[in-house]
Amino acid sequence: MSHAKKIAIIGAGSVVFSKNVISDLLSHDALKDCTLALMDVNAERLGVAAAMARSISATRGAAARVQACRDRKKALEGADFIINTIGVGGIPAAKVDLLLPQRFGLKQTIGDTLGIGGIFRSLRSIPVVLDLCRDAEELCPHATLINYVNPMATHTLAIQRASKIRSVGLCHGVQATRGRMIALVRLAEMSKAERRAILKNYRPEEDTVPRWIEMCHDCFFDESVETLAAGINHMAAFLVFSENGKDLYPALRRAVQMPEIWNLVETTRMDLFKRLGYYFTETSGHISEYLPWFLRSDEEIRRLNLRPNCYLGTCANQDALFRSYQKRAAAGEPFIRPDEPVSLEYSTHIINAMTTNQPYVFNGNMENRNGSLITNLPAYGCVEVPCVADRTGLHPATVGALPPQVAAMISTNMSVQELVVRAVLEEKKEYVYHAAMMDPNTGSSLTLPQIWKLVDQMIRAHGKLMPAFLRK
Repeated sequence: MSHAKKIAIIGAGSVVFSKNVISDLLSHDALKDCTLALMDVNAERLGVAAAMARSISATRGAAARVQACRDRKKALEGADFIINTIGVGGIPAAKVDLLLPQRFGLKQTIGDTLGIGGIFRSLRSIPVVLDLCRDAEELCPHATLINYVNPMATHTLAIQRASKIRSVGLCHGVQATRGRMIALVRLAEMSKAERRAILKNYRPEEDTVPRWIEMCHDCFFDESVETLAAGINHMAAFLVFSENGKDLYPALRRAVQMPEIWNLVETTRMDLFKRLGYYFTETSGHISEYLPWFLRSDEEIRRLNLRPNCYLGTCANQDALFRSYQKRAAAGEPFIRPDEPVSLEYSTHIINAMTTNQPYVFNGNMENRNGSLITNLPAYGCVEVPCVADRTGLHPATVGALPPQVAAMISTNMSVQELVVRAVLEEKKEYVYHAAMMDPNTGSSLTLPQIWKLVDQMIRAHGKLMPAFLRK
């Protein structure tokens, strides 16, 4: 029997995410006696996270040992697994990422993956993540690092180029999209009355109808449907979507043409689906800011129901939720039900698989290994492909070539990611300007002099959060 695992959660003060991960971890029999080393620089948030972890352990009938650490090295010492979910600069930095470019006429929705927001989020946090990796190389060299920090591709690429720590980048876009695709097909199979009952009062800009959300979640676990998604994080294409050997794409095309379903499919993704032939991960709001065709036009924003700067509302909601968790912790109220279902996150299943040697299949982000994983994407870029976890490690699958139109669209994003990572690793300021130039949304909205001026102002606005080579 293997020894109890130590799992370090860095950035544990992101309590909504931490709640799901801790609840999922302690649902696995092999992990019920693990040590949870929770680390955050914010003492208030760390205290809530620790109280939450102890409450969840009790509800799950587990015997987890909970450590609350302000010192990252203490949390990492002897860890078997590291879950990284830090956010350098927090909400104030996110506001700069969105609102300063808006003064130039450059619109974004989330700003955490690509675009000028994604570039500067990378510049703030890649150096911090690489410091974490250096600590891990010293204190837990055999640990597996699971990275959730966005931009996923730039962080994973920097880690795998600059560190010897075994690592993988994870997101829940593939799982969520898979569930939604299956749910759309199932919805189309129902009577009109049944569909209307499920979609009653549905507001696509909020996506908050409980029955629809529950249906999408349940459909993710539908084992009768075979899917295969590959590409890059937040822009992976579903290359296979079938059931009992029958292609489900024709059924999906019929489904999204039904008037009562149309808003559910998010019209930006539908434009891409219709024109490229494949369904992509991420919501319309997210994927719209990785491409040159949508946010540059007020008419398109209205037609596609896009919401520039919507992430600021998300931040406000998350802060309010933290305050409610804080009150719950103070009152000693439970955080989960005894029969709490597991979330869609991959991380705990990976840790369980590597602990028990029961293989687990998931989509992970890895360097392309000289083009051996996806052959028609950049050889050393970060790709998202099916992987298997077991006691021997993490094993990405060879996908081969993507459809050429899919590869062409993805490659534009990868060129920006490459320049951002090289800017940090090589400490070359000029690559930051080049990355902004090549970014599809930025380049379609601004002139070159505007881009140069915007980058200069972003560096000044973020101040000490920027790496030293940019402040010279």
